[in-house]
Amino acid sequence: MKRREDRAEKVIEIDLMKLIRALIVLVMCVLLVISSISFVKGVLRVSRFEITGDSPYEREEIINASGIRPGDKLYGIDPESVEKNIRARCPYIQKVTVKSRFPNKVKIDVTSQTASWYIEIEGDYYALDADLKVLEETVDNKKFIVGTELVFGDNDSEVRFADEFMRMAKLTTFKSRLTLVDIENRFEIYIQVDGKVNVYMGNTENASVKLKAVETALKDPRLDDCISAEIDASDPSAISVRPVIDYGEDVEG
Repeated sequence: MKRREDRAEKVIEIDLMKLIRALIVLVMCVLLVISSISFVKGVLRVSRFEITGDSPYEREEIINASGIRPGDKLYGIDPESVEKNIRARCPYIQKVTVKSRFPNKVKIDVTSQTASWYIEIEGDYYALDADLKVLEETVDNKKFIVGTELVFGDNDSEVRFADEFMRMAKLTTFKSRLTLVDIENRFEIYIQVDGKVNVYMGNTENASVKLKAVETALKDPRLDDCISAEIDASDPSAISVRPVIDYGEDVEG
């Protein structure tokens, strides 16, 4: 009986040693693989670019904006920094995805955007995105840096109101339907919705309340089939809607 127990203990001891040896070999293999991958990543260099998606920029413009150059380490690229570079230098690009592809290619996928706002400041015109980032300007004398948030001077109250008004307009339910915002004169503000509903806002007083009133007025079912309409929101407590249902015929309410 005692001999059988001794044999069982001996067998267990031998199996444990084999397991330890196997684990050691496995760890060494893993370390070897990791070292090999690190070595390969270190020697692979960028020599090709693949640009996909839709944008108004030429292929070379996007590549130059990325900051990546042929010969750079393929797996040493920081996608976040590259994406930031492209969005800053190509402001009409809204979204960027950068990926390294074995053995030598960088794939850049871009999504473009269109201007949501246009503003005139002292005779100069600027295109802005939905977040009021300057996308484009029409003059050589740059007052704002393309690709940055629009920032106004402390003493320029007229321009600062334009920024404030547009931010309030973005909070409305009809923001995507706006086709014109005329805030050149803060005492005579006009907006247009759906390209046919012209809204007179009056002065800057209670602008947020007036926008809320316009929000309610736009639900008037008579506006669905009209060819044009006028809304007077200068007094939000007595807002008026005047749709033109047929040529030469209008209905006041």
